[in-house]
Amino acid sequence: MEWARSSVRRMDPWVVSGVLTAAVTLMVGGVSAVVGEDAGAAGLWIALGLGVVGLALSTRASIVTAVVAALLAAQTVRDPAPWGSWAVAGALLFLFALRRPRFDAVAAGIAFAGAVMAATFLTGLDGGNGGTFGLIALAVAMVGVGQWVQAQRRYVIAEIGRRRQETERRREEVARHVAEERLRIARELHDSVAHHLAVVSVHTNVARANLLRSPQVAERALDDVQVATQSVLEELQIVLNVLRASESELVPSTPVGADLVEDLLLSFEGIGLRVETNGLEQLSTLAPVARTAAQRLLQEALTNAQRYGDGSAEVIASAPVNGYVTLSIRNTRAAQGTATAGGSGLGLGLVGMEERVHLLGGTFRAGPEADGFLVTAQLPATAPRPTKEPLG
Repeated sequence: MEWARSSVRRMDPWVVSGVLTAAVTLMVGGVSAVVGEDAGAAGLWIALGLGVVGLALSTRASIVTAVVAALLAAQTVRDPAPWGSWAVAGALLFLFALRRPRFDAVAAGIAFAGAVMAATFLTGLDGGNGGTFGLIALAVAMVGVGQWVQAQRRYVIAEIGRRRQETERRREEVARHVAEERLRIARELHDSVAHHLAVVSVHTNVARANLLRSPQVAERALDDVQVATQSVLEELQIVLNVLRASESELVPSTPVGADLVEDLLLSFEGIGLRVETNGLEQLSTLAPVARTAAQRLLQEALTNAQRYGDGSAEVIASAPVNGYVTLSIRNTRAAQGTATAGGSGLGLGLVGMEERVHLLGGTFRAGPEADGFLVTAQLPATAPRPTKEPLG
């Protein structure tokens, strides 16, 4: 990985351009040191040696590179070389500014300009001789371009990071929506199937017990099993249709009416559960979506009462208080070992009820009492409201 990164850095077009400028200029200087007018001059060879050292260390952005650039600039003022040592000095300063922080780059530029000015005054030259102001302008340009390139790269890196974060955020949001949808599907399937399967279980046991001694009772029980099974299939078909529909095809569910609640209570009475009710007319004051939640809550709570209770349950719906209707389902716990057949479950019913109520902004509580079990929920009488504090 480190080799790959270094390869990318070597292929940087800005770095390549600076290195090529310095290298080509040094090659021209080398030729001048051999065959030019100043061939064999010690100062020329020293300048070439400094340039080579500075170029070699430029890959590490060493401070020596900036020092060499300043020395070469001063040498250019003192004794302009025919091979263009100013180009090497500018290229080295650019390579330094390209990789170092802003403070270091500006400091190197100031040192470069200071060396030029010092060389100018020490040699007694006027400002124009030796291109003093041209070298200062070169220093400003090289530092400016190097820092501009750095700023552009930081922007690109930040933009890439931002896009990655946005992609990750969208991925997490999609995963969250998928998890929520899976929970919703699981809740719908549990709520729609659990009651009917409990009815099937009870009537199947009745049919088995009366198959020989009372065929008529067994036949009626099997008829009830058939009806419950058909209800399961219809509920599953509704859920599957919702899952297959596109978002634009989805329609709000039909509000639950009093007849549906009465049919639900009668279905429980048909499997032997005695249900006492009080104030069920208050359910008509619920918001439409809350009525559906109340029907599902009644269905699940009474199913648990039939499974684990002594065969009786009490349902109470209070008048709206502060915009909320309180619905309570209480049952007495059955003696140990006498729970209704089919009583084993996955323990997801209470979780589903709590999720439904909280989505509507209501409160939910379920737990054992001294001799039974109590489920209490507060549901909005109008539109769903922000979530309330938990009961109790």
